[in-house]
Amino acid sequence: MRNITANAILNLKEQPETLYVHGSIMTYRADDIIEINVASPQGINPSILVLDLKVQPGNGPMKGTPKPFNLQLSEDSAKNFSQVTIRYSEDASVTVNVEIFG
Repeated sequence: MRNITANAILNLKEQPETLYVHGSIMTYRADDIIEINVASPQGINPSILVLDLKVQPGNGPMKGTPKPFNLQLSEDSAKNFSQVTIRYSEDASVTVNVEIFG
């Protein structure tokens, strides 16, 4: 189990309106690489954006290191999401509510 924090903010004052998702995840090595992408296919609930977060293991010394991640979504669909689910392993995910700015 990894330690993960995340939040999602929809900025309605920007054109185009943009959804920002960011946070951090604790990794085992300082040289681990983080990758976050929109999941395909999405889930059955169209108001929840599903993201896949992958940790590519490095080969440096073992040391717990928090690694930041972020994703911006400026498509028209960005304003339709009320929650974001980040899947960070086959059996673990975190869901956060989208905060509205503007």
